[in-house]
Amino acid sequence: MSTARKRTTNQGQNSTRNGSANSGDFRKSERKDTGLLATLLQLDEEYTCRCAVFADKKSKLRPFMKLIEISCHGIPWLFGTLVMILSVHQALHVELLINLFYGLVIDLIVIGILKTVFRRSRPQYNEMDMFATVSIDNYSFPSGHASRAGMLACFFVLCVLDSPKWIILAIFWSFVVTLSRVLLGRHHLVDVICGYFTGIFEYLLLAYLWIPKETCMSWLELYFSHFHL
Repeated sequence: MSTARKRTTNQGQNSTRNGSANSGDFRKSERKDTGLLATLLQLDEEYTCRCAVFADKKSKLRPFMKLIEISCHGIPWLFGTLVMILSVHQALHVELLINLFYGLVIDLIVIGILKTVFRRSRPQYNEMDMFATVSIDNYSFPSGHASRAGMLACFFVLCVLDSPKWIILAIFWSFVVTLSRVLLGRHHLVDVICGYFTGIFEYLLLAYLWIPKETCMSWLELYFSHFHL
């Protein structure tokens, strides 16, 4: 009996030691992961600060950068697309414009959710003089302009444009918009990189959920029938 008790006691002590060792290893691994993340964020902030050459309001090129910012703002794109939907009559154009509007809405929803989840603050040197902002715009990750630029570039290159000249111009514009977010001090580098790839994902989601031409035309006919009544 005494021998059996000793064995049981030794096994319990060994399992406790092993559990403590495993717990210690887990804590060390957790500390390493946390330390790596902190290092990456520190490098992100450091290099972002070096790139934010137009963050100062006195910068001569800042007004030009703000024009680029407005060129990819959600409100002009949403409003302009809606006006175009009600102005065109060809079925192909209606299909493209309704799906473009759909993609812009998807972008707003995805970015709104991600910003609410991560709640990363904007760079401390950012000037909150952006055009038509809402409360969610106080957060930095991911960049909504970068995601919209990526989504729009994919949409126009793959669905609308045929000329290589215009395709290159669309891609160049999307890169300039994305880069301008860092140059203006609006976002960190990681924010815009992740934002652009989020935009590509949004286009893939839009392509999967694409609204067919017949459905688009039926919606438009339904609207005009009520409008004329």
